[in-house]
Amino acid sequence: MKITFFCLLSLLGSVVFSQTGIKGFTKSESGEVLPFSTVYVKGTTNGTTSNSEGEFFLKTPAGSHTIVAQHVGYKVLEKQINLNSGQSIRYDFILKEQALQLQEVVVTAGDDDPANRVIREAIKMRKFYESEVSAFKTDAYLKGLFRLDDRPDKILGQQVTVDTGILYLSESVSEFSFELPDKVSERMISSKVSGDEQGFSFNKASDFNINAYSKFIDLDMEREFVSPIAPQAFLFYDYELLGFFEENGKLINKIRVIPKRSTDPVFEGVVYIVEDEWRFHSIDLFVTKARGLEFIDSLKVNQVFAPTEHDIWMPLSQKYSFRFGAFGFKGSGYYIGVYSNYEVEPNYEMYKKANRYEEKFGTKEDKDLFEEKDFSSEVLVVEEGSNERDSTYWKNIRPVPLTAIEVEDYEVKDSIRLVKESVPYKDSVDAERNKLTIGKIFLSGFTHFNSVDEKYWSLPAVISIFQFNTVEGFVPEIQPTIWKQIDGRTKYWIRPAIRYGFSNETFNAKVEGGYRNLDNKFTRYYAGGGRYISQFDESESITPFINSYVTLVNGENFMKIFQKSFGYVRFQQEVKNGVLLNTKLEYASRDTLTNTSDYTWVSDEKRDFTSNQPPNMELPQTGFSNHQALIFEATVRFRFKQTYATRPDRKFIYSSKYPEVFFTYKKGINTLGSDVNFDFVEIRITDEMSLGLTGTSNYAIAGGAFLNDKSLTFVDFRHFSGNQTSLSQVDEPLKFELLPFYQFSTTKPFFEAHYEHHFNEFIFNKIPLVKKLNLQAVASANYLTNETIGNYVELGAGIEHIFKFMRVDYYWAFRNNDFFGSGFRIGVGF
Repeated sequence: MKITFFCLLSLLGSVVFSQTGIKGFTKSESGEVLPFSTVYVKGTTNGTTSNSEGEFFLKTPAGSHTIVAQHVGYKVLEKQINLNSGQSIRYDFILKEQALQLQEVVVTAGDDDPANRVIREAIKMRKFYESEVSAFKTDAYLKGLFRLDDRPDKILGQQVTVDTGILYLSESVSEFSFELPDKVSERMISSKVSGDEQGFSFNKASDFNINAYSKFIDLDMEREFVSPIAPQAFLFYDYELLGFFEENGKLINKIRVIPKRSTDPVFEGVVYIVEDEWRFHSIDLFVTKARGLEFIDSLKVNQVFAPTEHDIWMPLSQKYSFRFGAFGFKGSGYYIGVYSNYEVEPNYEMYKKANRYEEKFGTKEDKDLFEEKDFSSEVLVVEEGSNERDSTYWKNIRPVPLTAIEVEDYEVKDSIRLVKESVPYKDSVDAERNKLTIGKIFLSGFTHFNSVDEKYWSLPAVISIFQFNTVEGFVPEIQPTIWKQIDGRTKYWIRPAIRYGFSNETFNAKVEGGYRNLDNKFTRYYAGGGRYISQFDESESITPFINSYVTLVNGENFMKIFQKSFGYVRFQQEVKNGVLLNTKLEYASRDTLTNTSDYTWVSDEKRDFTSNQPPNMELPQTGFSNHQALIFEATVRFRFKQTYATRPDRKFIYSSKYPEVFFTYKKGINTLGSDVNFDFVEIRITDEMSLGLTGTSNYAIAGGAFLNDKSLTFVDFRHFSGNQTSLSQVDEPLKFELLPFYQFSTTKPFFEAHYEHHFNEFIFNKIPLVKKLNLQAVASANYLTNETIGNYVELGAGIEHIFKFMRVDYYWAFRNNDFFGSGFRIGVGF
């Protein structure tokens, strides 16, 4: 019985694992493996890529086929095979180095290299090939791998626990669709992440959908890179014709791409261009750190093109490989994409305009691949169960064989995962992490882990507990947090807080908490209450830490506070894709506070303490008597055509190419003993724009007014995010750097505008010696107008990326054409 069972099992295994196809290695004549070579069935887009050890498997139907193997720099090799159903044959492709030919050419003045002629022709055809395909569909296999090759033992005195080896290994299979100009749709049908059985790959075919014919090629870095065949390419590149070779009756030019300057955002390497057609045959380019890569030392891009229907060439495979190094860590990695089963819709209108329609398609009818409904804001759908495919499935579907080290990584991490998911292991890890140390007490804070139940609580570090202000004096503030997670996502949290002012001898306490549904609508519920301290500007344009510093060190007290006993509820939900609703209802009893301390670390003559009631141009006395306030606030954020991905466990927001619009309505309700009665509305618009080689810009504009101001206090005024310190503090788009904190707070209609342009390395990379520092220039302008201030303007110029993270600006301010002030501001600028 057992023998019969094992015979049947063996027979089943042979059926399951037997695939019709060809397998082997791609090697050079010297026996050196040629990794990531392209292998495909001639006349089709059914292809694969060899792995990093040169091994490949090409799944093919039974019958007679011509198999093509090619590797950049080597001569294409073809092999005729005949396959029976279920048959898998072995064949190693031994590729010869491409024997390049050179021919005599007539060199004219100003045309030093014959490569220039080829590039000029390619530039003429660039726009044609950029939009030659109106739409396409393809099956995409993507694999990503990061490995750590070296690491430090410690960073800032903390032990580094991560080990060398593969950090991340993931595969995915997707059905990908594209339509001009930028519509994408992707359905991920299988996903595998090493060491995470329930994990979903973050690979996206749309991230690899790079058109080599674009003027600027976006590699998802700070800068875009100039294409070797961009209209202005001769300003950035020199070219050298290394030779040409013949392939399938076509002449292929091999051209070396040489940057003119060492820090321009350009590539170097080799491009292969088809003679007379002036299209890419393949590209093999790389970028170095000096050209603007962040945290990556080098990035190499390889694309291999092949003809599809109508002799339209599409990428058959592409690979990005990189090396990185920072803070003693060194590593490498790659992403590889293999595309097959293309359905291509030519840009018929383009061919008609060029009078080439009949020549290309004869009397064929135009064919539309897609309907409007095929594309939506949902650009990626990860199918339910896509991460539950077994090894048999992956063995049959995977076009690029795993290397031995990748197989080992899957096996080892799957075994480790089972151990890590066990209760004893989690308890042992928690016991180690829950040990109390001096560093946790004073610097980082302490967190108590209960990984089995996914319950945690934390205490802040001693260094973050103490504050100082002139109302309370020294103020220790403790805010522990308790939270519960489900599958790594926070389900609810509770944060009590207490503080005691040693100068005014007052104790304050509050408790706040939040609960969220684990849905795709980002539904959140919040509530809180107690008696606590609040700034007049509740957006806190000056942080307690900065205020403590300037009060003690400079003798200036910019933070103005009041006390309130309050209770509130908040609700958030995305009511429609791109439309996020936030509401809040609060009832509070508010009290004015006065200074009780004049302590400082500077001499009395340098002390410049002001009253806790800030001066204001509209309201001579900003203090107020105790009163009650019932206030409702609602903000709706609109992201037009917001794109997103849907996974079985959550929704991920990507972006929108349109500005974000915020509409806010705030109502002081004169009921239930409330003493306020006002209506306030505001509209805000923000956006970020790429301006090609010159950098990126972001702007924010806002305008608003009180429709009703029958009864309100200074707390309810519209405050502006000002700054009177040398530190740039608030990371938000609506901020000023020289505007006094409360002087121009208003109840009048107002308009403000903010613009900032990051030149990236457009300026400094052209200055000798300075360019090695990788500094980046930034310019900004801020504007505010209303009945009280008139016209207020700030102009700023600065440098960011100082020591990688620091930014320094100098600002000038003008009010009604008169000089208002100037000064340096220091902040964070990655």
